[in-house]
Amino acid sequence: AGRSAQVAVFTRDQQRISRALTRWAEVDPSDADVYIMQAPLLMIQGDYDAAVKAVDAALELAPPEDARTFLARIAEQLTELVEAEQALNIFRQLKQYQANDVDVIFAYAKLAAFYKSYADGLKAVDAVLEQQPKREEALVLKAEILQRTGKGDVALAMLAKAVMADDISDDLRFSYAKSLGENGKTQQSRQVFEQLHQANPNSDEVVFALGLLALEEKDGATAKKFFSQLVKQGDRGKQAAYFMGLAEEVNEQIDQALIWFASVPADSSRYQSAQRRYINLLAERGEIDKARNHLKLLRKENPDNAVQYFMFEASFLREQDQDQAAFDLYTDALVQYPGEVELLYGRAMVAEPLNRLSVLEQDLRVILKKDPDNTQALNALGYTLTDRTDRHDEALILIKKAVELKPNDPFYLDSLGWVYYRLGNLHVAERYLRQAADVQPDAEFLAHLGEVLWQIGKQEEAKQVWKKGLQQTKDNQLLLNTMRRFGL
Repeated sequence: AGRSAQVAVFTRDQQRISRALTRWAEVDPSDADVYIMQAPLLMIQGDYDAAVKAVDAALELAPPEDARTFLARIAEQLTELVEAEQALNIFRQLKQYQANDVDVIFAYAKLAAFYKSYADGLKAVDAVLEQQPKREEALVLKAEILQRTGKGDVALAMLAKAVMADDISDDLRFSYAKSLGENGKTQQSRQVFEQLHQANPNSDEVVFALGLLALEEKDGATAKKFFSQLVKQGDRGKQAAYFMGLAEEVNEQIDQALIWFASVPADSSRYQSAQRRYINLLAERGEIDKARNHLKLLRKENPDNAVQYFMFEASFLREQDQDQAAFDLYTDALVQYPGEVELLYGRAMVAEPLNRLSVLEQDLRVILKKDPDNTQALNALGYTLTDRTDRHDEALILIKKAVELKPNDPFYLDSLGWVYYRLGNLHVAERYLRQAADVQPDAEFLAHLGEVLWQIGKQEEAKQVWKKGLQQTKDNQLLLNTMRRFGL
């Protein structure tokens, strides 16, 4: 029966797999493997209650050493197959979770942390540490959760105490060194990493960490030494070439940097970043045509990512103050990919500085016809109608809808305040502009808020608001122009 199930899995026929697994369970109900294979299939089919029973059976039947591996595999499958709350709920329904089995609770803690349910994760990992206070992987997980929730000092203090114990692992020392670096103690972090490097000179993780520390300190020669070692060791993480490029940039060896960035493999997590650095370095040397030709080649070699590369090239052109070229590129791209929302939105954004407002409105309305709740398009069209036309009532409807959909977005709050200002409702405008600036003290939000404050007689506060904006961004043209209009 087990052999039949394996053959069925090879065929990828879900019905055949399900029948084979059911038969296997009937023939040998004490074999944990059948339930291990059943669980992900049941998740795919949406039968979560049956999936819980299958996981329960597997955990009950599997030897303890296999159960931990199975838990890790199930957690990984959950992240791929179901949404966050459903995944966590499946774990909470497991018999061994409800019986406070320490391994199941720990697996739940890791899953909760993955989904950024940090309160749940922290509660679960604390429960593990109550039973096993020296369990290192639990200490490391707790430190990671604390760091991510703004309690890095607490994480560091906990790890500093933990590494004082006898017979601790290099993994715990590594986490301590990492925590030191994350909390601004670079020198101490490097010292611990160097000790780890002396003990295990070929550890990819330690060599990588030392290379990153050197880069942070703009020590290109030392960074190059460590990342070169990773390259020689096989670069299993497929990131060393990218960081070699960064090191050569620090060393002002731009030709070498370009070679390294070009050599980053396409399946590396750093591939896109490497392409961006390659293009930007060419641009800094004035080789715009070469940069654009490289992007054309990328589109040809990676047709599945062609839209992304069109977007990249258009963004690159705008950074070079070539708005018309970016507009033309978007237009060409839309011939190949008509109706592509990202391209339509991109062309709309570059149409505004070119005073092609009819194109802007046309493209944004195409997006809204497809997706009436697209808040970016609602806000962009509403703000443009506010700022560049007298169609303020129409703008208000669009922006209010965006704010209803995302009530705490500072950009949408700023737009709403601005349209109320244009409509002459200054006190309502002030309220929304203050909300926007409180959430994010952006220079443009502060420019708008200051103008409204000035108009309602709060000139001194307006000056203070603009001063704060200048501290944020000294050369923001909207802010500077606003201040000039009021004689400042």
